[in-house]
Amino acid sequence: MKPKQTLLLILALTSITSCVYQPTMVDIPLISQKHELRVDAGVSIIPAVNATVSYGLTDKLAIQTYLNTNTYDSYYLQGAVGYYKNLGNNKIMEIYGGFGSGEGDAYSDANPGNLKGNYQSYFAQFNMGSINGRFAHMESGFGIKTGMLHSNMTDMNYYDKTYPLSTSHINYSDNSFLFEPTFFFRFGGERLKVNFKMGGCWMYKFTNIDKYFPYSRLNLGIGLNYNLK
Repeated sequence: MKPKQTLLLILALTSITSCVYQPTMVDIPLISQKHELRVDAGVSIIPAVNATVSYGLTDKLAIQTYLNTNTYDSYYLQGAVGYYKNLGNNKIMEIYGGFGSGEGDAYSDANPGNLKGNYQSYFAQFNMGSINGRFAHMESGFGIKTGMLHSNMTDMNYYDKTYPLSTSHINYSDNSFLFEPTFFFRFGGERLKVNFKMGGCWMYKFTNIDKYFPYSRLNLGIGLNYNLK
């Protein structure tokens, strides 16, 4: 595939800005010791800014918080507690469990209408990666997040395609299985690095399966990552 075609494909996949949920650009910190602090902040190609703070609470336990917000008055905030282990040869494994909450708004162009509401996620995430690379202190790895997304959305002529537009609003409460893989690499100085992320998302609805839940399947991010040990 030519570079121009690749760029057009990426833009097409990530141009769904009118979505309730998007793949999170949460940092994969790879905590390696007690009192280690990671601060990550950046932007994503789906217009949003995000920040993550991770901290090694003990020799085995870490805590993490993440915030994502965009230009459409939507946000997502999550917190997690995790277990980390240095496997040797600069290989780090992490397992987190947590809870997230957010609000989102999707707009339909075909028949003007909105789908707006809030959602909560209950998740577990497995991270694996390497730190302290020889070239530019390179670090890389991946994370796999799975869990349940519970949403409470109000349909303001988003699903309803009748005309004229209805003035009545319908509420939908849904549960969906959530699967999010994330890949990253960062490089730079010993403490401050440039961070690149690519995240994907796949959902399977258990309820109201005839109503598509608007979410983005791909997201790309860039930011700065600061590490203090």
